[in-house]
Amino acid sequence: MARATITDPVRNFKFQVTINATGNLQTQTQGLDKIGFAVVSGLSVQNEMVGYREGGMNTHPHKFIGQSDFAPITFSRGVFSGQDQLYKWQQFLHAWNQGSGTGTIGSTSTANNYRCDILVKVFDHPVSAGSYSTPGATDGVAPSPGNARLAFKLFDCFPAAYSLSDLDASGSGIMVQQLTVHHEGFVVAWNSEDITALAGAGG
Repeated sequence: MARATITDPVRNFKFQVTINATGNLQTQTQGLDKIGFAVVSGLSVQNEMVGYREGGMNTHPHKFIGQSDFAPITFSRGVFSGQDQLYKWQQFLHAWNQGSGTGTIGSTSTANNYRCDILVKVFDHPVSAGSYSTPGATDGVAPSPGNARLAFKLFDCFPAAYSLSDLDASGSGIMVQQLTVHHEGFVVAWNSEDITALAGAGG
């Protein structure tokens, strides 16, 4: 018996990254919120376990939850002439830390904030939703490619590392740049309503 609806998992190759820079960071990195990426990797959280021993309990320690640590996330894209936004974010952070440039340390102005939130939306493939007779359709409605099916938002991100790939005169590859960011947590939206709300919350 054939399945009436398609229940395939969300594909991992159709996504959009929006870096929500503000203030001087936005000014110095024009277009940072509009660049595309080839790979996003590293989304994870690890919860610390704190153990303690109790007198008379000789078989095992008690365990309870400690702090949660969010791993850095890496964004990768090709190198394009004139598209230096990721490098400029790294430079803005460096200038802020050294007390030079527009992002000056010691200023409490939010205009000098080197942190920003990052929103990642994952879109479904046209054949991963709906019925087999009308792939991508929802409740009999014609398919609308580009519907977001999952999203996650990273909070208070700033550059942890920036790198350019090696050069090789014997190869025929492309140059790739990578920006790894630290962040202070993330939330995941699993349905269209939550995705809309997440995108509207400052991003």
